[in-house]
Amino acid sequence: MNFNDMQALSFEIKNLHDRIEIYSKNNEYVYADVYKSWVKEYNYLLDKYNTLVNLNITHMSCNTYDLSSTQKTVRNATIEYFLNTLTGLIEKIKSDIETERLKITEKKILPHQMRKCFKIGSEGCPLNPDYQNNKIFIAMPFSDEYKDSYNYGIVPVLDGLGYQYYKADNEITNKDIMCKICQQIQSCQMAIINISGLNPNVMLEQGLAYGLGKPVIILKDKATKAISDLGSIEYIEYSHAGDLQQKLYKALDTK
Repeated sequence: MNFNDMQALSFEIKNLHDRIEIYSKNNEYVYADVYKSWVKEYNYLLDKYNTLVNLNITHMSCNTYDLSSTQKTVRNATIEYFLNTLTGLIEKIKSDIETERLKITEKKILPHQMRKCFKIGSEGCPLNPDYQNNKIFIAMPFSDEYKDSYNYGIVPVLDGLGYQYYKADNEITNKDIMCKICQQIQSCQMAIINISGLNPNVMLEQGLAYGLGKPVIILKDKATKAISDLGSIEYIEYSHAGDLQQKLYKALDTK
């Protein structure tokens, strides 16, 4: 299907519809010859549509019952039916275009990728990230308070199990920070989210990971109160880096 041809055809049919509507309002009668010329134009446009979508919708014709008793003018009900037919075809073309557009979009957007970019509204992620089967995305507050939990609690476990991992502040780029994080979440196999301190950015990253269907392991230190919204979701609570290391290893080693 050629989108440009379909859109052009939709415009032609809409133009015919509008001309008929205006003529009908401005004239007391629609004469049979005028109506027949409209039917001929409609059938020509219908042939175009049939060719584009490989269908064989039957032509419209001018029948005796479409005309008034004098057979010189056209019944109002006939004109109304004709306008409704044109409107229906216009809507059908719009639906065809949208259906085809969605098919193409679905083909382009891979299962691990965003369906729609929440920043710029484009279909799919403009960065088109690849999926990395053995990569874990790590989200946690950028604070010295949590460095030990990362360096001595998380990293030794991931290194020991042979995972690749990504933490946003470990990479300095000129990319938009949110785009960089979103790209990495899309490409990862799973995410480890440390919600200690209930940092808003971390909570957003957790939501993105869940929204993209990623398996998520939630971490929380004992000083952080549990959130009621996460009450039904399992999490690892730890008291120090060594405690976290043991519990995280156990959680990942069973996956």
